[in-house]
Amino acid sequence: MPAGARRAGMAPGVPVILVLAFASSAGAGEWRPWCGDAATGPSLGWHFYCDRDDAPDEPPSQVPPEVTPPSAHARILEMRRELEEARATAILEPSPAHVSAYLRLQQEALQRSAAFSDSFRRTVWATPALDYTLRRPVGALAKQLWSDERRAARDAALAALGEHYGLIYLGDPACAGCRVFGPLLRAFALRHGLDVLAVSMTGEALEGWPEAVPDDGRAASLGLAGSPLPAIVLFDAATQQVLPVGFGVLAEDQLAERIFALTALEVGRDY
Repeated sequence: MPAGARRAGMAPGVPVILVLAFASSAGAGEWRPWCGDAATGPSLGWHFYCDRDDAPDEPPSQVPPEVTPPSAHARILEMRRELEEARATAILEPSPAHVSAYLRLQQEALQRSAAFSDSFRRTVWATPALDYTLRRPVGALAKQLWSDERRAARDAALAALGEHYGLIYLGDPACAGCRVFGPLLRAFALRHGLDVLAVSMTGEALEGWPEAVPDDGRAASLGLAGSPLPAIVLFDAATQQVLPVGFGVLAEDQLAERIFALTALEVGRDY
């Protein structure tokens, strides 16, 4: 048996191939205890070898994951949370430091609101498509001009109303509101040249409408049975469509505006 094998504590008769296999199975860079100092240590014979004294390879550098910044909505929520927390702290522990911290956060929030409000109005001024006051003015002079134009358009729509619609008035002689509304409706119809069918729920004459016809199921056919009185509706003779204008006592300008909106304006035009 070789002397190197005896020094390594190998039992007699162990094949040399096992020694070589064991040596080769060690990971690269693992120091074998029998090697000692390569410069001064004893020679182990030709059956043994030692790894080179190289520094171990450094692990590959890890690329830090990208941090997604919080959304604007999340930032607003965090600002509100901080403000509410500072306020609660100042209420429970009203020390100068806590109150001052809350007031500073509140001042910051107010400043942000002021900056947004100012930017908002500047953007509206510079962008006509976003300026609602061009459609519905709020200034005194512009509002007067808009009102005059609106009144002219409304009168024109009322003048042409008879081409497509008729008005049906439902009333009751015992109804206090009908006694007020009947004469008002008569004056309104004469002023704008409107045809009105007055229907008496009891068959008796109505205030301002002595020619009123009995109900005889007309209210039910219009879908207005049991509705509040007085009632005024638009009836489209071509489509048989019923458009309720209003229930209860209405002033003339209310009547004109509602009829104009129902017959001449698209839904959402005024809003």
